[in-house]
Amino acid sequence: MKLDDLVLHPRTQQLTKKFASKLPQGLIIDGPVGSGVSTLALAIANHVGSPDFVILPKKRKNGEYVINPIEGNVIIDDIRQLYKQTQTAQPGKHVYVIDTGLKSMTISAQNAFLKLLEEPRDGLHFIISTHQFEQLLPTIVSRCQRLSVLPITNEQTTDFLDRFTIDDQTKKARLAFVGRGRPALLQYLIDNPDAYEKRVKIMSDAKILLGVDTYEKIHTIQLYKDSRADAITLLDDMNYQLQTIIKKHPNKELARTIDKNLSTRDHISAGGNVRLQLLSNVL
Repeated sequence: MKLDDLVLHPRTQQLTKKFASKLPQGLIIDGPVGSGVSTLALAIANHVGSPDFVILPKKRKNGEYVINPIEGNVIIDDIRQLYKQTQTAQPGKHVYVIDTGLKSMTISAQNAFLKLLEEPRDGLHFIISTHQFEQLLPTIVSRCQRLSVLPITNEQTTDFLDRFTIDDQTKKARLAFVGRGRPALLQYLIDNPDAYEKRVKIMSDAKILLGVDTYEKIHTIQLYKDSRADAITLLDDMNYQLQTIIKKHPNKELARTIDKNLSTRDHISAGGNVRLQLLSNVL
Protein backbone atom coordinates (compact mmCIF):
# COMPACT_ATOMS: atom_id res chain seq x y z
CA MET A 1 0.00 0.00 0.00
CA LYS A 2 1.38 3.41 -1.03
CA LEU A 3 0.85 6.59 0.96
CA ASP A 4 -1.02 8.21 -1.94
CA ASP A 5 -3.52 5.33 -1.93
CA LEU A 6 -4.59 5.90 1.68
CA VAL A 7 -7.66 7.91 2.68
CA LEU A 8 -6.50 10.20 5.47
CA HIS A 9 -7.95 13.19 7.26
CA PRO A 10 -6.27 16.34 5.85
CA ARG A 11 -4.47 17.02 9.14
CA THR A 12 -3.29 13.40 9.39
CA GLN A 13 -2.14 13.53 5.77
CA GLN A 14 -0.14 16.70 6.45
CA LEU A 15 1.65 15.16 9.43
CA THR A 16 2.22 11.90 7.55
CA LYS A 17 4.04 13.72 4.75
CA LYS A 18 6.15 15.52 7.36
CA PHE A 19 7.23 12.31 9.08
CA ALA A 20 7.72 10.41 5.81
CA SER A 21 10.09 13.10 4.56
CA LYS A 22 12.16 13.06 7.76
CA LEU A 23 11.44 9.91 9.73
CA PRO A 24 12.36 10.08 13.44
CA GLN A 25 14.08 7.16 15.12
CA GLY A 26 10.92 6.41 17.05
CA LEU A 27 7.38 7.13 15.88
CA ILE A 28 4.09 6.15 17.52
CA ILE A 29 1.04 5.96 15.27
CA ASP A 30 -2.15 5.67 17.28
CA GLY A 31 -5.85 5.79 16.59
CA PRO A 32 -9.12 3.95 17.22
CA VAL A 33 -9.67 0.41 15.97
CA GLY A 34 -10.39 0.50 12.25
CA SER A 35 -8.51 3.74 11.60
CA GLY A 36 -5.73 1.93 9.74
CA VAL A 37 -2.76 2.62 12.01
CA SER A 38 -0.88 -0.53 10.94
CA THR A 39 -1.51 0.09 7.25
CA LEU A 40 -0.23 3.63 7.63
CA ALA A 41 2.90 2.43 9.46
CA LEU A 42 3.71 -0.02 6.67
CA ALA A 43 3.02 2.59 3.99
CA ILE A 44 5.49 5.00 5.63
CA ALA A 45 8.10 2.23 5.87
CA ASN A 46 7.63 1.36 2.20
CA HIS A 47 7.74 5.03 1.25
CA VAL A 48 11.25 5.44 2.67
CA GLY A 49 12.40 2.27 0.92
CA SER A 50 12.54 -0.14 3.84
CA PRO A 51 11.89 -3.87 3.49
CA ASP A 52 8.90 -5.16 5.47
CA PHE A 53 9.88 -5.83 9.09
CA VAL A 54 6.85 -6.37 11.32
CA ILE A 55 6.55 -7.64 14.87
CA LEU A 56 3.06 -8.92 15.71
CA PRO A 57 1.37 -9.62 19.07
CA LYS A 58 1.39 -13.17 20.37
CA LYS A 59 -0.45 -15.25 22.95
CA ARG A 60 0.63 -18.52 24.55
CA LYS A 61 -1.31 -21.53 23.30
CA ASN A 62 -0.52 -25.16 24.07
CA GLY A 63 2.84 -24.20 25.54
CA GLU A 64 4.03 -21.96 22.71
CA TYR A 65 3.45 -18.41 21.51
CA VAL A 66 1.30 -17.92 18.40
CA ILE A 67 0.33 -14.74 16.59
CA ASN A 68 -2.92 -13.35 17.94
CA PRO A 69 -3.73 -9.71 17.01
CA ILE A 70 -6.91 -9.71 19.11
CA GLU A 71 -5.88 -11.23 22.44
CA GLY A 72 -2.09 -11.17 22.20
CA ASN A 73 0.62 -8.71 23.26
CA VAL A 74 4.00 -7.88 21.83
CA ILE A 75 6.31 -10.07 23.93
CA ILE A 76 9.79 -9.55 25.32
CA ASP A 77 11.31 -12.48 23.38
CA ASP A 78 10.55 -10.78 20.08
CA ILE A 79 11.99 -7.47 21.28
CA ARG A 80 15.15 -9.24 22.43
CA GLN A 81 15.44 -10.87 19.01
CA LEU A 82 14.91 -7.47 17.41
CA TYR A 83 17.74 -6.05 19.54
CA LYS A 84 20.12 -8.74 18.27
CA GLN A 85 18.95 -8.30 14.70
CA THR A 86 19.62 -4.57 14.67
CA GLN A 87 23.14 -4.67 16.13
CA THR A 88 24.73 -5.11 12.72
CA ALA A 89 24.71 -1.99 10.56
CA GLN A 90 23.08 -2.40 7.14
CA PRO A 91 22.91 -0.01 4.16
CA GLY A 92 19.80 2.06 3.56
CA LYS A 93 16.86 2.70 5.87
CA HIS A 94 15.43 -0.11 7.95
CA VAL A 95 12.05 0.54 9.53
CA TYR A 96 10.71 -1.96 12.06
CA VAL A 97 6.96 -1.80 12.61
CA ILE A 98 5.75 -3.00 16.00
CA ASP A 99 2.06 -3.77 15.56
CA THR A 100 0.43 -4.09 18.99
CA GLY A 101 -2.92 -5.39 17.68
CA LEU A 102 -5.91 -4.66 19.91
CA LYS A 103 -3.78 -4.69 23.06
CA SER A 104 -0.23 -3.45 23.65
CA MET A 105 3.31 -4.47 24.50
CA THR A 106 3.96 -6.23 27.78
CA ILE A 107 5.75 -4.07 30.36
CA SER A 108 8.85 -6.27 30.11
CA ALA A 109 8.81 -5.90 26.31
CA GLN A 110 8.51 -2.12 26.64
CA ASN A 111 11.46 -1.96 29.03
CA ALA A 112 13.52 -4.04 26.60
CA PHE A 113 12.44 -1.80 23.72
CA LEU A 114 13.80 1.23 25.58
CA LYS A 115 17.33 -0.10 24.99
CA LEU A 116 16.78 0.23 21.26
CA LEU A 117 15.61 3.81 21.60
CA GLU A 118 18.55 4.67 23.82
CA GLU A 119 21.05 3.48 21.21
CA PRO A 120 20.21 5.49 18.07
CA ARG A 121 21.82 4.53 14.77
CA ASP A 122 21.64 6.15 11.35
CA GLY A 123 19.12 4.47 9.09
CA LEU A 124 17.40 2.55 11.90
CA HIS A 125 13.81 3.51 12.72
CA PHE A 126 10.93 2.07 14.74
CA ILE A 127 7.21 2.64 14.33
CA ILE A 128 4.77 1.49 17.01
CA SER A 129 1.21 1.17 15.68
CA THR A 130 -1.28 1.02 18.52
CA HIS A 131 -4.88 1.54 19.58
CA GLN A 132 -3.79 1.79 23.23
CA PHE A 133 -1.50 4.82 23.42
CA GLU A 134 -2.18 5.26 27.13
CA GLN A 135 -0.68 1.82 27.84
CA LEU A 136 2.76 2.81 26.57
CA LEU A 137 5.37 3.71 29.17
CA PRO A 138 6.02 7.46 29.55
CA THR A 139 9.72 6.75 28.95
CA ILE A 140 8.87 5.34 25.51
CA VAL A 141 6.47 8.16 24.69
CA SER A 142 9.09 10.77 25.62
CA ARG A 143 11.60 9.24 23.20
CA CYS A 144 9.21 9.03 20.25
CA GLN A 145 7.22 11.42 18.15
CA ARG A 146 3.48 10.88 17.80
CA LEU A 147 1.12 10.71 14.85
CA SER A 148 -2.53 10.39 15.88
CA VAL A 149 -4.81 9.22 13.08
CA LEU A 150 -7.95 11.35 12.98
CA PRO A 151 -11.28 10.05 11.61
CA ILE A 152 -11.80 11.05 7.98
CA THR A 153 -14.40 13.73 7.27
CA ASN A 154 -18.02 13.06 6.34
CA GLU A 155 -17.24 14.15 2.79
CA GLN A 156 -14.31 11.72 2.61
CA THR A 157 -16.51 8.95 3.98
CA THR A 158 -19.10 9.60 1.27
CA ASP A 159 -16.41 9.58 -1.43
CA PHE A 160 -14.92 6.38 0.01
CA LEU A 161 -18.27 4.57 0.00
CA ASP A 162 -18.95 5.77 -3.56
CA ARG A 163 -16.04 3.64 -4.71
CA PHE A 164 -18.14 0.56 -4.09
CA THR A 165 -21.30 -0.67 -5.76
CA ILE A 166 -23.73 -0.13 -2.90
CA ASP A 167 -27.18 0.58 -4.28
CA ASP A 168 -28.90 0.34 -0.90
CA GLN A 169 -28.85 3.87 0.51
CA THR A 170 -29.86 2.58 3.95
CA LYS A 171 -26.79 0.35 3.99
CA LYS A 172 -24.62 3.30 2.99
CA ALA A 173 -26.01 5.36 5.84
CA ARG A 174 -25.48 2.53 8.32
CA LEU A 175 -21.91 2.00 7.14
CA ALA A 176 -21.19 5.70 7.59
CA PHE A 177 -22.70 5.60 11.08
CA VAL A 178 -20.87 2.53 12.41
CA GLY A 179 -17.67 3.33 10.46
CA ARG A 180 -17.35 6.74 12.11
CA GLY A 181 -14.61 7.94 9.81
CA ARG A 182 -12.46 4.81 10.04
CA PRO A 183 -11.67 3.65 6.49
CA ALA A 184 -10.08 0.33 7.50
CA LEU A 185 -13.24 -0.59 9.42
CA LEU A 186 -15.44 0.49 6.51
CA GLN A 187 -13.43 -1.66 4.12
CA TYR A 188 -13.66 -4.64 6.48
CA LEU A 189 -17.44 -4.32 6.86
CA ILE A 190 -17.94 -3.99 3.12
CA ASP A 191 -15.81 -7.07 2.44
CA ASN A 192 -17.44 -9.15 5.19
CA PRO A 193 -21.26 -9.21 5.05
CA ASP A 194 -21.55 -11.25 8.27
CA ALA A 195 -19.45 -8.72 10.16
CA TYR A 196 -21.60 -5.91 8.74
CA GLU A 197 -24.82 -7.59 9.90
CA LYS A 198 -23.38 -8.17 13.36
CA ARG A 199 -22.23 -4.55 13.58
CA VAL A 200 -25.65 -3.25 12.57
CA LYS A 201 -27.25 -5.50 15.19
CA ILE A 202 -25.09 -3.90 17.90
CA MET A 203 -26.13 -0.46 16.64
CA SER A 204 -29.80 -1.46 16.88
CA ASP A 205 -29.32 -2.96 20.34
CA ALA A 206 -27.77 0.31 21.52
CA LYS A 207 -31.03 2.04 20.62
CA ILE A 208 -32.92 -0.50 22.72
CA LEU A 209 -30.76 0.19 25.78
CA LEU A 210 -31.43 3.91 25.33
CA GLY A 211 -35.17 3.24 25.25
CA VAL A 212 -37.72 2.75 28.02
CA ASP A 213 -38.73 -0.91 27.72
CA THR A 214 -37.16 -2.64 30.73
CA TYR A 215 -37.87 -6.17 29.50
CA GLU A 216 -36.21 -5.45 26.15
CA LYS A 217 -33.19 -4.02 27.92
CA ILE A 218 -32.72 -7.09 30.14
CA HIS A 219 -33.17 -9.44 27.17
CA THR A 220 -30.65 -7.46 25.11
CA ILE A 221 -28.05 -7.39 27.88
CA GLN A 222 -28.21 -11.18 28.10
CA LEU A 223 -26.92 -11.32 24.51
CA TYR A 224 -23.69 -9.53 25.50
CA LYS A 225 -22.83 -11.16 28.81
CA ASP A 226 -20.15 -13.39 27.24
CA SER A 227 -18.53 -10.86 24.92
CA ARG A 228 -16.55 -8.07 26.51
CA ALA A 229 -15.51 -6.56 23.18
CA ASP A 230 -19.08 -6.44 21.86
CA ALA A 231 -20.31 -4.94 25.13
CA ILE A 232 -17.75 -2.15 24.80
CA THR A 233 -18.83 -1.53 21.21
CA LEU A 234 -22.43 -1.44 22.43
CA LEU A 235 -21.61 1.29 24.95
CA ASP A 236 -19.66 3.23 22.33
CA ASP A 237 -22.68 3.11 20.02
CA MET A 238 -24.94 4.31 22.83
CA ASN A 239 -22.68 7.29 23.44
CA TYR A 240 -22.30 8.08 19.76
CA GLN A 241 -26.08 8.21 19.37
CA LEU A 242 -26.36 10.43 22.45
CA GLN A 243 -23.61 12.74 21.20
CA THR A 244 -25.41 13.07 17.88
CA ILE A 245 -28.54 14.22 19.73
CA ILE A 246 -26.65 16.61 22.02
CA LYS A 247 -25.02 18.37 19.07
CA LYS A 248 -28.47 19.45 17.93
CA HIS A 249 -30.18 19.70 21.30
CA PRO A 250 -27.85 20.25 24.30
CA ASN A 251 -29.11 18.34 27.32
CA LYS A 252 -27.48 17.98 30.75
CA GLU A 253 -29.25 14.71 31.50
CA LEU A 254 -27.96 13.11 28.30
CA ALA A 255 -24.47 14.40 29.14
CA ARG A 256 -24.68 12.64 32.51
CA THR A 257 -25.78 9.45 30.74
CA ILE A 258 -22.70 9.65 28.52
CA ASP A 259 -20.48 9.97 31.58
CA LYS A 260 -22.21 6.97 33.15
CA ASN A 261 -21.69 4.92 30.00
CA LEU A 262 -18.01 5.85 29.95
CA SER A 263 -17.64 4.75 33.57
CA THR A 264 -19.32 1.41 32.78
CA ARG A 265 -17.06 1.02 29.76
CA ASP A 266 -13.99 1.50 31.96
CA HIS A 267 -15.23 -1.10 34.47
CA ILE A 268 -15.89 -3.66 31.72
CA SER A 269 -12.52 -2.96 30.08
CA ALA A 270 -10.85 -3.53 33.46
CA GLY A 271 -12.44 -6.99 33.78
CA GLY A 272 -15.73 -6.26 35.51
CA ASN A 273 -18.68 -8.61 35.09
CA VAL A 274 -20.24 -7.61 31.76
CA ARG A 275 -23.84 -8.51 32.59
CA LEU A 276 -23.87 -6.86 36.02
CA GLN A 277 -22.16 -3.71 34.74
CA LEU A 278 -24.63 -3.28 31.87
CA LEU A 279 -27.62 -4.00 34.12
CA SER A 280 -26.54 -1.45 36.73
CA ASN A 281 -25.91 1.05 33.94
CA VAL A 282 -29.30 1.01 32.25
CA LEU A 283 -31.76 -0.05 34.97
